[in-house]
Parts: sequence; C-alpha cells; structure tokens
Amino acid sequence: MRGFPGRKAMGVLAALALTAWVGAGPGLAKPVAAPPPAPPALVPAQAAVPAAAQQIDDTERAFAQAEAQSGIVAAFRQFAAPDGVMFMPDPTAAGPALAGARWPGDLVWRPQFVGVAPSGDLAFSSGPSLLRGAGKPSGGFYLTIWRRQPDGNWKFVLDRAADMPPSIWSASARPLVALSAEPPPGPPSDEGMREADGALNVALPKGAADAFAARLDDQAILVRTARPVAQGRRKALALVADLPPILEAFTLGGSRSSDGAFGYTYGRARWSGPAGPQAGYYVRVWRATPQGWRLLADHLAER
Repeated sequence: MRGFPGRKAMGVLAALALTAWVGAGPGLAKPVAAPPPAPPALVPAQAAVPAAAQQIDDTERAFAQAEAQSGIVAAFRQFAAPDGVMFMPDPTAAGPALAGARWPGDLVWRPQFVGVAPSGDLAFSSGPSLLRGAGKPSGGFYLTIWRRQPDGNWKFVLDRAADMPPSIWSASARPLVALSAEPPPGPPSDEGMREADGALNVALPKGAADAFAARLDDQAILVRTARPVAQGRRKALALVADLPPILEAFTLGGSRSSDGAFGYTYGRARWSGPAGPQAGYYVRVWRATPQGWRLLADHLAER
C-alpha cells in the first residue's frame, strides 16, 4: 500500500526493515520521535463516489488514522490480512515481518484511485505517500490490494510502492477516481487471468508498446519509479514509449474475486538501465471483458 516496505517509501523502508525484529520484545515499541505529521491535503469537492469505492476510501482513512495514533508498525499490523504480502523489497509475509518490527518515522498517504470487484470482495487503491522523520523525506506512489474478511472488514493482502520525489505529496490533492471494474456487456472470454498475465510477459520483450496496447483498459493507470503517474490509455502508452525495454518478466502469484471478474497478479521483471539490467517487481490489477482480461493498473518498481 503506502508501501511501508513498499507502500510509501520502499527504499528507505527496506533499509529500516533490516532492524525490524532486533530487540523488539513482546510489546511493540512506538516509532522514534518524529516531526508532527503533515496535515492532510484538502481534496477538491467531487461527485459522490460509488458506495463500494467509498468503503475502500473509508478503510484507507481509518488506516491512516491508526498510523497517526499508534505508529507505522501498529497500523500495518492492524490492517494486514493473515495472508498479507509486503515488498521488503522482495515479497514477504506481512505477519512475521511485522511481529516484532520497529520502524521509525511518520508515514502519510491518501488514495487517488480505487477499483472494486463487482462481487464486492476484492479491491485496490493507489495514491501518493510521504515518509518523514526517518532521515531525508521520501515520496512514494503505492498500490494496495484489499480483500473483504469474513467479519466484513477490509484487510490488505498485498502492499507495494514505487519511489517518487517528495514533492509528489505536496502537489495539489485530486478528487478520488473510482475505476469501473464492471465487465462490459457480452459473453465472457475463455481466457484465464494468469494466462493473460503470462501472455503479456511473453510479449513485453518483443515490444512493450504493442504488448500494452493489446491489454490496457481505457481507464488504466501506469506507475513507474520517479515518473509522473499516467492515467488513461493514451497517457499510459505515451509513458510506455518513453521507458527502457523490458528484458523479461514472469508471474509469481495473484488471486481473483469470488465472481471471477476482477483480480490481481504480481511478478518479477528485468529491464534495461543506464548501467546495465535492473530488476524489480510488478503488481497488476485486471478486469474481465468479452475480449479477454484488461489492465486497470500496472505498477512496476525497482527492487
């Protein structure tokens, strides 16, 4: 999500994670003293969002409030699902990582994009974040996958962030954008979501522009480290055209909603960099259409 070890400021958080369970003891220590949190940025008035999307926004607000009151680790423990995964920087089971962690600083964030499965049991949120009080301020743009629990509450099953300049937080807040996950009319495709993810991974080294053009939803968001977030098919393809070639990518995991119409995948990728190949992880959010699975979000960040 904010991506503590992924959500907010992955690089800084991953470094802090090296001391996560050193001398923690049974009681979770509070983070070290930090400057008061940045006041929440005012979001412009907007049209009412769908009720399902509002639930995720409300959950995000409760998550942020828990962080402000109890610190980063306590908040993440409260909102992590039993099978939650965080990137630290590699995919890591959230429970053991948070059990005795001690992460200093103050983490603030706000959702900018939300999408919810038609069945109402799986969702994603994505937006800017800022980590302060643990050294130099560090910005991020997170993507979190949420699953409704048996008690009706939402918990995150995956949380990831791409590093961004700290200025991403001070930029004017935008109204929450609710992406539609409803399947378009027409008979469902026989294509499986993991099959679609694998097909995209095979196509990427042959030409990312064509590969994404075949898969991007018109509403899609594309997130890349230290790059402006692109929303909409045209802007996303323009960003892809300006990125280094992807050398290889492969799927590690994922899951679908109970209705089978919405889901997420995550995996590892390598791409060309100024000093040679670079590696990282992607998280993708998909929705089913009669033409096959289409991307609502594609989030790729360095390891």
